[in-house]
Amino acid sequence: MRTEEVDVLVAGGGTAGVIAGLAAARNGAKTLLIERQRCLGGQFTAGSQGAWVGFSDKKNRIVSGMTWELRDLMYERNAIVEDDPETDVCFLYDPEVAKVVLNEMLGKEPLLTTYFNTSVVEVIVEGEKVVGAIIQSQMERVEVRAKVVIDTTGDASVVAGAGAPFEIRPRKDVQPMTLIGRMAGVDFEQLEKHFEQNPPVLDHHVPPAWRDYKTFPGLMHYGLADELKDAPLPAHMEYLRDWLIIFTSTPNPGEFTINCSGAIEAHSTAAEFDDRARQEIVSQACLYDVAEALRLFVPGFENAYLSIIASQLGVRESRRIIGDYKLTLEDFQAAREFEDSVGRGAMPAGFHTSDGITMSVYDLPPGESMTIPYRCLLPKGWDGLLVAGRCVSYEPPVANCIRNMAQCMVMGQAVGTAAALAVEHGTTARDVDIALLQETLRRQGATL
Repeated sequence: MRTEEVDVLVAGGGTAGVIAGLAAARNGAKTLLIERQRCLGGQFTAGSQGAWVGFSDKKNRIVSGMTWELRDLMYERNAIVEDDPETDVCFLYDPEVAKVVLNEMLGKEPLLTTYFNTSVVEVIVEGEKVVGAIIQSQMERVEVRAKVVIDTTGDASVVAGAGAPFEIRPRKDVQPMTLIGRMAGVDFEQLEKHFEQNPPVLDHHVPPAWRDYKTFPGLMHYGLADELKDAPLPAHMEYLRDWLIIFTSTPNPGEFTINCSGAIEAHSTAAEFDDRARQEIVSQACLYDVAEALRLFVPGFENAYLSIIASQLGVRESRRIIGDYKLTLEDFQAAREFEDSVGRGAMPAGFHTSDGITMSVYDLPPGESMTIPYRCLLPKGWDGLLVAGRCVSYEPPVANCIRNMAQCMVMGQAVGTAAALAVEHGTTARDVDIALLQETLRRQGATL
């Protein structure tokens, strides 16, 4: 088996990992980034998310740095829909363009190597310190020795493989997964006219904190309760009356992203492969049902068709690490300012109920945000290991504030920079000088 030595190994090239790899390399660390898909970006690209959420506190932009650099590059490609870049909570974007832009960004970094179709199969530990991993591609197995390993798998797979502590809620409580699709051939003018003449009356389980947002660009519509209330749905589609169906415009004419969730038995326990396989199968069938319902009962969709089914299932929740600190709902509601802040989040906290139909929501007043402490990214009692993304340390009610793609990218920049500083100064990631880390992040444009 071949052996490689690097300064930083980033496991997972999704929303957090792609920025972590970029940050580590730009800060002088020889970096290897591995990704199990055949593209970078995770849910941002393969997941076809289409809505890039978490950029403002409804008054001010709270996300900058490398995440904003990516936004600018997308804007240059006409791949972003926005109203006001300084106050928009969300940008609607083209995931296919994002694949190319990410490749170009990372391809310019001489200290960064990227392997696709590659996963960690074994974590190498010495005591309670992670010193590397054995990775497997389609062609070979490689032993990688690293001074710092960053877990951006989304499922805390490296943490679990090392034997470090994590937690996961009972499957009856875990947030549901969602498979995103896109429809083309939509008559936008007819659809917009329909909603102007028929403003939504029924809430369709959408909390006011989401329904009343005025800082989303383009056309974003929550729920189809009005359209489906008395619609003669075929028997096999009756279940859609209770589903939360969100559709958003994209930068492409006549195209909409379809994001829907409802009662599907499968829930993510990360280690249970059957759950995700079953969810993939059921969700693909559900997307076809949603597309048919839109064609039958929503003006503007008569000639539309399902053009893309995402190649990656959207997982809202699986493992979460036990960190040096656990973010709490109280922290969020107090808009807590932490001394070791590495970023900010302001989207309503809460989580989707396990049946997929509704959400619990806790909102902040406009202009307020919560900071993200570095300690949440450190697995308790372990060295050589950093974590970013939805699997960091927080209470479940904080989920919808911390797991957004913008916040995952912010955390990615923080851990990538911290890893490079640890290598440069010969310290552990836990002992990185926080003031130096914050100074470096600010110098690179981050908002703390």
